[in-house]
Amino acid sequence: MLQACLASAPDLKRMPFEWNGSLAFVVWIDGLVAAERIQMGLSILRLEEVSKKSISSLKHLGLQALWMSMNATEKRDDVVTAVLGGKAVLFQDGLGTAFIWDVESLPGRQVDRAEKEPTLQGPQEAFVENRVLNIALLRKRLRSPDLRILDFTIGERTKTTVSLLYVEGITKPQLVQEVSSRLSKVCIDGVVDMNVVREWITDAPRTIFPTIEETERPERVVSGLLQGRVAIVVDGNPTCMVLPATFAQFITSPEDYYMHYTLALPLRLLRHIMFWSSVLLPAVYVSLLTYNQDLVPTPLVQTISSQRTGIPFPTVFEALFMMFAFEALREAGTRLPRAVGQSVSIVGTLVIGEAAVRAGIVSAGMIIIVAATGIASFTAPALGMVQATRLLQFLFVLCAGLFGLYGVAILGILLIVHLASIRSFGVPYLAPVGPTILTDWKDALVRAPWWDMGRRPEEFEPVDPKRARGRRQIRP
Repeated sequence: MLQACLASAPDLKRMPFEWNGSLAFVVWIDGLVAAERIQMGLSILRLEEVSKKSISSLKHLGLQALWMSMNATEKRDDVVTAVLGGKAVLFQDGLGTAFIWDVESLPGRQVDRAEKEPTLQGPQEAFVENRVLNIALLRKRLRSPDLRILDFTIGERTKTTVSLLYVEGITKPQLVQEVSSRLSKVCIDGVVDMNVVREWITDAPRTIFPTIEETERPERVVSGLLQGRVAIVVDGNPTCMVLPATFAQFITSPEDYYMHYTLALPLRLLRHIMFWSSVLLPAVYVSLLTYNQDLVPTPLVQTISSQRTGIPFPTVFEALFMMFAFEALREAGTRLPRAVGQSVSIVGTLVIGEAAVRAGIVSAGMIIIVAATGIASFTAPALGMVQATRLLQFLFVLCAGLFGLYGVAILGILLIVHLASIRSFGVPYLAPVGPTILTDWKDALVRAPWWDMGRRPEEFEPVDPKRARGRRQIRP
């Protein structure tokens, strides 16, 4: 039956053996199981003197450890799924029950350092492609019996396991029900990446802004669970989704919590300033030079005018050209191997910028503006927010070239209205600013000391709002 279902796959292994005078055999997929565990288990079976002839009698013998790693089934689909999922299956002649043997040993890498979210302080462990190992990293930090795990099988062909995690007694039950309902309604033939699940369950699917937080750091997931949020772990993906998510959380860095709060406050404010600078700086520069020169000091206008002497293109075309060249170099550096990718990005930017200024195609001031914009955009810790700013820069420059500062202001108002209209699983995207929740500002725009954040964020409506039961006894 298995050979017919798997079309005689060459990696389908079958080992017959005799047990208690009856023919039996074990089936597995080569490369997905620990072969030494199969050999050890079969050796124990052959050496054991038993009076009963069924494998199900193992639980009555001295083989409880071997029996505990097995599950009985009478369904053919369960057998096929188990074999393809990295488990072995035991059959015995004359017995209408198969025994799924957990000897899984899926290929994959071990726990390593975080690459997308590096920090100088704090834990350095990161998720890997193994779902079981990722959940173990979370349990290592959250040793609470209230941690709940709900498993979903998504993908008609891939049969990918997706786990929903939350802390009972903290997370709002309605949120768990909503996320579970959305996961159960995902209908697709395969899940090859977390983005498949994210696009199926996310709110505002057509916005360019991320509404679900993704992280590869286990401590960030645990922090989110303790805030009353839920986490989603997809098998085969080295990142975890945490939701709901607000705009302020994508400007927050993990390192904010590993340093003194007085040092984290100016850095967090700097990121907010740099984010809006990366969106507005090129557009403001273009509008000031094109329509609103009277707003620029006279000495600065004279300096910029002398630099633009002989430039054949309008300022808006000059900005679009340099931004396009910068994005092309950034994309090329991402696709190239790490050893040469950074060199190509840095050297390419310097060479092309210097050559463009010498050739009289662009001005030196435009090079400075585009470079400053690129640096400012990288201060956002979340990759999804960085990608959103890359598109917004072009839209604001086009509006600035057509309508000047009025176009920048109108598009800015539309952007704020759009952000205010977004919801992430019922939570306003601009919370706690809009709507205003003053108590949540302690961990949004600023970073208050831990002894002053005694309550969980109200925007997530936790069941247990208290984070700290006592108060700081030492006078600050």
